[in-house]
Amino acid sequence: MTAADFVPVPGGVSVPDVPSVPARYADQRVGLRGWRVLNLDLDGVCADYMGAIRDYLVRHGRMSSDVRPRADSYNLVANAGWPFHTAEDYLAVHKAAEAEHLYATMPMIPGTDRALRKLSSEHVYIRIVTHRLFVSGQHRRVVADTAQWLDEHRIPYMSLCFTGLKDSMQATIHIDDSPTNIETLRAVGQHVVVFDQPYNRALAGPRIDRWDDESVDALLGWFEEWPGEERSADASDQAFPSAAV
Repeated sequence: MTAADFVPVPGGVSVPDVPSVPARYADQRVGLRGWRVLNLDLDGVCADYMGAIRDYLVRHGRMSSDVRPRADSYNLVANAGWPFHTAEDYLAVHKAAEAEHLYATMPMIPGTDRALRKLSSEHVYIRIVTHRLFVSGQHRRVVADTAQWLDEHRIPYMSLCFTGLKDSMQATIHIDDSPTNIETLRAVGQHVVVFDQPYNRALAGPRIDRWDDESVDALLGWFEEWPGEERSADASDQAFPSAAV
């Protein structure tokens, strides 16, 4: 932000020059310069959760480094190649990996940081919405490790929310990979972009399969006009779904 972005007010104090907010975004303005609200999932969208669990298993001798498990189902227990026979087997490994700072160390999906910084510069209010608190007893570590990971990767965000009830948090656009979350959000009228994974390919788009300039441009276009929804000639007359913060 430069001096040109500030305007004088009485008393000699300068404040940022606040851009005009399109009328269709009037009910979801956030902060001084944001109005497009993005609810962003982390695991399977920004961070490689399955890769991190595999790394943990290899490190502890529970899986050969040559094994590449399938990802046909969102449920790891249902996929060939994972050493899980029951949900309890999986949860025990997940909890042990959490104790070794799973969420502070997992690989970032390439390009995530740069793409999100570009979206943030285009007045997109990024709200992280993740269901990471599904195993009790380690919530303090999970929250701290998540914040550490976001900071270390310079991911821009304005809110960090931990909830499994994602349909209770409205936005202009959501990005998620979970088939259940996508279907639940769409059932209540929310706009959802699918982040492409093998287990969600039966779902209709729109979707992105990577974080790059092309995906960012597509998202910015969908903020302005959602696929299949015609805008009126006077676009300011058409509101987007409510995205109260």
